[in-house]
Amino acid sequence: MLTGCPERSAPPATSASPAQPKVASAPQPSQVASSAALAAEAPCTLDTQLVPGIPGSPGHLIPSAINPNGNSELAEHMRTMQSELKLARAAIERGEKVAPLWPRFRKIRCVWPTNQSDRNAAFDASAQSYLQAVAALDAAPPVDAAKAYGRVLDGCRACHEQSCGGAIPAIEALRMTAPDKK
Repeated sequence: MLTGCPERSAPPATSASPAQPKVASAPQPSQVASSAALAAEAPCTLDTQLVPGIPGSPGHLIPSAINPNGNSELAEHMRTMQSELKLARAAIERGEKVAPLWPRFRKIRCVWPTNQSDRNAAFDASAQSYLQAVAALDAAPPVDAAKAYGRVLDGCRACHEQSCGGAIPAIEALRMTAPDKK
């Protein structure tokens, strides 16, 4: 799991007790929306307006077994990307084509981050570079997929070296293992 990034100060949530951050109840299927889903037809960019009040937005964090404060929309998205990258690694190790990731990962540019100040031009530039690597992985034939996969993880690491370095061990754990030399 991507862990290690403490919740920095976030806008105060309206709740009965100021010591307890407001965590959204588990979303009902009819409520499952995201900033990216609502903008799915439009390009997802730094200029995309985020939708307040959805799960993962300020004051409406997503319940999490590993984060007592709840997850932002971006934190939840990154955990989903981590799971899908594990599946991609397994496909590559079996010599199979990786299922397309870009259509699902592209929303990284327009989801609520844990800290609103992190949604900035530097993050967006890193996200664009990362998405280029994801698109290259999607297009890679199985013979080239391991290298393309490594470049995706390099993109993750490059961004996390600038913000939320606690996720780096989880990123490195996604790396392909070298075959045993005998």
